[in-house]
Amino acid sequence: MARFDYQYVVIGSGAAGSAAALMAAGLGAHTAIIEADRWGGTTLNYRDVPYNAALGFAQRYAEAVAGSRFGMSSSTLRFNYPTVLNWQAAAVRRAGGGSKKIFENAGIDCYHGFAQFINSHELAVNDKQLSGEKFLIATGTNIAVNGISGIDTVNCWSPDNALRMAKLPKVAVIVGAGSTGCELAEYFGALGVKVILIEAQDRVLPREDPEVSEVIGKHLRDRFGIKLLESSRVVALQQEASCQKVVFVRGGQEKSVRTEAIILATTPEPTTDIGLENAGVKFSYQGIQTDQNLRTSNRHIWAAGDVIGGESSTEKATYEGKLATLNAIKNAGNIVNYTGFVRMTNTMPRVAKVGLNEMECLQLKQKQKSAIVPIDAISASNTNDFREGFVKLTVNAKEQIIGATVVAPEADLVIQEIALCIRSGLKAEELAGAPHVATGWAEAVRMAARALS
Repeated sequence: MARFDYQYVVIGSGAAGSAAALMAAGLGAHTAIIEADRWGGTTLNYRDVPYNAALGFAQRYAEAVAGSRFGMSSSTLRFNYPTVLNWQAAAVRRAGGGSKKIFENAGIDCYHGFAQFINSHELAVNDKQLSGEKFLIATGTNIAVNGISGIDTVNCWSPDNALRMAKLPKVAVIVGAGSTGCELAEYFGALGVKVILIEAQDRVLPREDPEVSEVIGKHLRDRFGIKLLESSRVVALQQEASCQKVVFVRGGQEKSVRTEAIILATTPEPTTDIGLENAGVKFSYQGIQTDQNLRTSNRHIWAAGDVIGGESSTEKATYEGKLATLNAIKNAGNIVNYTGFVRMTNTMPRVAKVGLNEMECLQLKQKQKSAIVPIDAISASNTNDFREGFVKLTVNAKEQIIGATVVAPEADLVIQEIALCIRSGLKAEELAGAPHVATGWAEAVRMAARALS
């Protein structure tokens, strides 16, 4: 039997890689983990933790500024931007960002640098070489900027570093109005930045139901004065003497806007430039190809997280990292099951989606029936003076709940019971019969379920 330096080598220390390495070590496998950037990966250092800290502050600040309707005297409220940045950094530090102690304490050997496969069992990490019996690839994604000329000549911000601007710009252009683009637009808009949000599709959050786009688009425009340029494809960036210029095509005509800061929130692409060809691992622009056990085309290499494509979330990546590791170390044969995983946009109102929506049912030619209850139909809307949002519930021909979209201040909490219903195969009438707090946001869930039962 061939001897290797390690039984299990994990490439990437983000959500998937961290969960995988810690589980492998807990199962007794001699484990190594490799990280090219900051320990903890993108989720911990650049996205989930700092975004939640930043958006939490911005949303509280915006609510306080608008608090006069509740009797607050907040017209002269101010914020200290350096302190805001310090708070984000503190949140990351408290969560363990940039630290490898959790791995070292678990007996995992840590290597910092870019990994490249030499062959199917060997890696080069900087000037070191190490071998592994089995591998997990969890390298995540990187920003994709295909089709935009001049990008190498203009200083742009990415979603990973945009929250770390040392000084707030007066004007910012955000390219891409998906979840990340809308979150960034709200954050900067709440802090007084004039934001121009450009989206190639005909609406913001194009992956969500049209009703979602309508609510969030109106929220961004009316609440924060954000200018939405939909059906607009960015083709070039230019650096001028005192500003930057974004050139886009809209309605067949080339137009441009000038700005102090450009943030590229375009759809990211999987990070696959690690010598996969040398390891016999098949991949495409969509990511590494895996089977239902998260095994790649190479029998001793698995992959998990954003690098395999599909939905992007910390919860999904963590789940995949653990499942792949059990399959690799214990030959468990576990099959991925994404039922009940939630997709969320952390604006205010939040947008949470689980299961199938109407567009997906149409693509799958699956019969469905939906009911939508506007947020202003429940008591919580009145007592919180928050009227934009809804709960949309979808059932199949057997009246089993198969999907939902919630647009509400506490959508991330409200949708959890629906996710459980989907995983349990419950029907709308069973959800409608469950007691709900009458003054809570989840009352809209009961009403939607009742309309379908």
